[in-house]
Amino acid sequence: MTASALRAYHQAQTDLAKQIYVAGLTSAQAGDDWHAAHVSARRQVVAALKATDCLRDIPSALQATGAHLMVLRQLMAPPISQDQFALLCAQYPKRAEVMGRPVTPTAAQAVASAFLTGRDRRLTRWLDANQAPTTSQIRNLLRAVVPMLSMQIVATLRRGRMSMEQEGALVSLLEQRGWTKQVRGLISNLTDVQLKHFLHKTRFATTTRPQEVDIACGLPGTVVLAMECKVTNDETNSVKRVNDVLKKAAAWQAHWGSFVRTAALLQGVIAFKDVERLLEGKVEVFWSHDLHTFEAWLDAQGC
Repeated sequence: MTASALRAYHQAQTDLAKQIYVAGLTSAQAGDDWHAAHVSARRQVVAALKATDCLRDIPSALQATGAHLMVLRQLMAPPISQDQFALLCAQYPKRAEVMGRPVTPTAAQAVASAFLTGRDRRLTRWLDANQAPTTSQIRNLLRAVVPMLSMQIVATLRRGRMSMEQEGALVSLLEQRGWTKQVRGLISNLTDVQLKHFLHKTRFATTTRPQEVDIACGLPGTVVLAMECKVTNDETNSVKRVNDVLKKAAAWQAHWGSFVRTAALLQGVIAFKDVERLLEGKVEVFWSHDLHTFEAWLDAQGC
């Protein structure tokens, strides 16, 4: 395929991927996701209020689990992201929030102090009065916070499911073609990935520290295809995803040279300029809605 034909192909696939994603925004599944997210969000807010004695004892609750940090961030004025909270509070334990792990007493106290400084005072008036909240105040807080938290939950839920489906389809394709799945582990030698074998969610050595790869495929000539699976919700998000692929590709190239080929399997909304960046970085680009092209590519490699 000529360079101009390849560019035209990927431009068309970029547009088609966006159309598929947009169609899914108003599907029955999308509606179910929203209602499930709303229920989950309400439970999380209620749980956080109970655990913190209605925000009057935040440190004790965080020392049990950092999961309440998500709700606390939504109660700031305005609500802030994890990265923004990290700027506000250097001791903010992002991993504890993500994994639900206990927060150290020192970090818990620092987070509580940051929250009380930046909290939405209109939604938490009872703290200024040093008394328990009224039923009306709790009701108003839930009405304000639950919808915002629901939006974050539904986005994470949908992206996670799409990622699982994307990787699952790729694994199924390889298995249907007679490939064998190996036990995942650190790939420190190219012979660790045998011909027509693949590893799912493993780590690939570089000159610095290992980089995680979604799918590692053994090609002829002791060559390994490092496949990164990327689902994006919008063109802004796609920049970060593409940067991640290019960073890994550069690290693998520096360590392994031409014996490692990097590929990206794309799905969702992605700017064509970012697809072009991948191509310019000598990354093989494939699309989840057109896996037949990936199969043809494997045939061309002799596997």
